[in-house]
Amino acid sequence: MYVLISYDISNNRRRLEIMNKLKAMGYVRVQRSLYIARGGNALAKDTARALTRLMDREDSVVILIIDGQTLNNAIKLGTANLAIPSEPTVI
Repeated sequence: MYVLISYDISNNRRRLEIMNKLKAMGYVRVQRSLYIARGGNALAKDTARALTRLMDREDSVVILIIDGQTLNNAIKLGTANLAIPSEPTVI
């Protein structure tokens, strides 16, 4: 299972805080506002709680839980890369 996070945050400070939080939680940046990590419901719920604390009313975040087959079937155009490390990155 994988958790995908997509966001639309206009405030630079909040966007940076959310980016740093996602990286600290083991997410890998796929595109400017798209992150992915190995995990399931527990990670998705933990992420939702963490990001809710950092968000403002006009911010938007979408959290998706998908299986490996769905990820493999994704249509990728251009330089899109959904590969994530097999081992978590320790910072």
